[in-house]
Amino acid sequence: MVIRKAIQAAFIAALFLAVIPVQPEAVAYPKPKAVPARAELNFEPGALRIFQSPNDGQWFWYMTYEISNYTGEDRIWAPTFTLFTDRGEVLESGRGVDRAHVSEITEYLGDDMLEVQHEIIGDLYQGEGNIRSGLVVWPAKRTDVNELILFVSGISGETAIVKHPSTGEETILQKTLMREYLLPGNATGLGDDPVELHVDLDRSPRWIYR
Repeated sequence: MVIRKAIQAAFIAALFLAVIPVQPEAVAYPKPKAVPARAELNFEPGALRIFQSPNDGQWFWYMTYEISNYTGEDRIWAPTFTLFTDRGEVLESGRGVDRAHVSEITEYLGDDMLEVQHEIIGDLYQGEGNIRSGLVVWPAKRTDVNELILFVSGISGETAIVKHPSTGEETILQKTLMREYLLPGNATGLGDDPVELHVDLDRSPRWIYR
């Protein structure tokens, strides 16, 4: 447990320092406010699962979600979904995934309301009648992973500005939802079972700046 927490802390610090490449002691790591200063979109994630193409055998991670707007004003929904694995992979949703494979997953799920990432970007109007359902897909180039971390940005408009201590250059960080998963064994044995949230960590929504 101690080792895992130390690795996790180092991992998050590395992500931050990748944006601000300075000595760790020179950076005051910002944290999101406990109470948002501005109303945020409602994001309801589905389970993270793995899928194998019946045509060419390739593997893909995928997740469905619902997004709704009760902020009091119409918003733009332009999310980014980034998946990190403990094998050093940084997977951006949609990249390395062609339309044919996305179609296989949507057909498998049988949900005509699902919108893939490039389709769902745009206006998100207020109210229950305007809830939208999305599908996110990443290539699963390696299936021998044990821990995955998902970052979702675009839910909140909250930002933090960090100055480079040497150059004074400002970098804007976005409030980002972070979800951590634990996968014992090889992912190919899951079938349609979900990848579970990390059992040793708090499962309540966790927010960071990145």
